[in-house]
Amino acid sequence: MPLSTSNWSDHLLLKLVNVAVFVFLFGSGIYSSLDGHGAGKDTFFTPASYVFYTWSLIDLLLLGYIIYQFVDSSHDAVHGVGWRLALVGVLNAIYLHVFVTGHYLVAFIFALLVASTVSTVYWSLSAHYPAKDLFDAVFVHLPFSLWHAWSLVTVFISGFAAFTHAGHGHHPSLVVKVLVVLSLAFLSVTAWGYAFRSRKGDVAGAAVLAWTLFGIYDHQHNHLIKYFALAAFIVSLFAVVKSLYFTFVKGDGAISLGDDERAPLVA
Repeated sequence: MPLSTSNWSDHLLLKLVNVAVFVFLFGSGIYSSLDGHGAGKDTFFTPASYVFYTWSLIDLLLLGYIIYQFVDSSHDAVHGVGWRLALVGVLNAIYLHVFVTGHYLVAFIFALLVASTVSTVYWSLSAHYPAKDLFDAVFVHLPFSLWHAWSLVTVFISGFAAFTHAGHGHHPSLVVKVLVVLSLAFLSVTAWGYAFRSRKGDVAGAAVLAWTLFGIYDHQHNHLIKYFALAAFIVSLFAVVKSLYFTFVKGDGAISLGDDERAPLVA
């Protein structure tokens, strides 16, 4: 599909604000990585450090969105996201700052605000602005599908940081064990929710949760938490496989190649 830029100036103020906020958001992400404490307080829910590179992938895709918004074919998507990208960018930057500086209760509150705002974008795109082509799927729907799932993960990470004691070097209480197990089960069930939200599901959201569950298994030392996380990962992995199968394979077993078949890779 040829990329036309004839209407690049439509909603110009919104697009320029998005550019400015992206610089702010991306700068905050770099800060949290360079700080050396990107994972914040180490709790019994904390995943391995490599899981936090999910931020980097989301930032990279959002950079694609920032560029893509100046292309004519992005008009509907820009309208669907609207000013909420700027809002969630500011909220997320505040969240990252207070989290890496150890203000975990405040971080938990902002994690909830980020998750709720990202959810409005996610469901708006899903319900009213389906991906029209590969560019829409990759640069609009994919980052918000990933971010929707990741924002849920950050709510749990922030909640455990705010309301429980540190992980390594301590023994979890029975209450903490129960809370962690329930949280892991919730993420696993939610991964299946992504997989079955439509016939083809949302493989991106399910994959983020599966990746997080594996990271928790890899990082934690308590046997109950570690191996329950492994079981939850395996269960959620089936959700990812289900979504991949129905995304790329037609009912007759043929591999789907058309844009209409590729678009549902994300919500």
